[in-house]
Amino acid sequence: MPGRASRFLAAVATVFAGVAIVRLSDAVGKKELLRAGHEVAVEYEAMQAESAALSQANARLAEDRAFLADRIASLSKREPYLVIDRKASRLTLAVLDKTLLETGYRVRGPEDAREALASLPRSTLEVLGKRTGTDWYKPDWLYRLEGVEPPADSAQRLVPNAFGAGEIFLGGDIVIHGPASESIPAEAVDHSYIELDDAALKTLLDAAKPGTRVLIR
Repeated sequence: MPGRASRFLAAVATVFAGVAIVRLSDAVGKKELLRAGHEVAVEYEAMQAESAALSQANARLAEDRAFLADRIASLSKREPYLVIDRKASRLTLAVLDKTLLETGYRVRGPEDAREALASLPRSTLEVLGKRTGTDWYKPDWLYRLEGVEPPADSAQRLVPNAFGAGEIFLGGDIVIHGPASESIPAEAVDHSYIELDDAALKTLLDAAKPGTRVLIR
């Protein structure tokens, strides 16, 4: 009788041991699978990041190639062209390989419009037009903000040459002109613009014309 009981207990112990081994091996298997899955996920993310970096580099190279092609085309013509270097905030006026003007500039106007200029990809625009004189008429809302009744005579609203001696219109809604008059508050300026000093603006107004190439860097 005792021998039969011992054999039964031994059999039960063997079963429990087998179950324990199965559970242990299952746990180890899950752990290995989780580790392998983590490694695959890390590798995938690394490949995705590398792919994105390669795409960005490729896009940058394409922009550089287009810019250099435009620069070469500009150098082959005896006509003035502009280079706007946004990183250095420098504007250059040149003919062939001769620099006629190089000056710093400031970007002014509403923040969203300034951000649009900053995010513009490297490209080639052109001068769409220009005008001498930048007369500005003070709007009704500005008078009312000051607690003054707007005058009926438009001549009384006039601020002559409010933005300098003239302005140059580029593609991409970019305008080049001088500093805003002190009589114009910042909130009344509704456009972004590249601000030049009076001397640089005059040189640019004399040289630029509709169709003048403008290289945006």
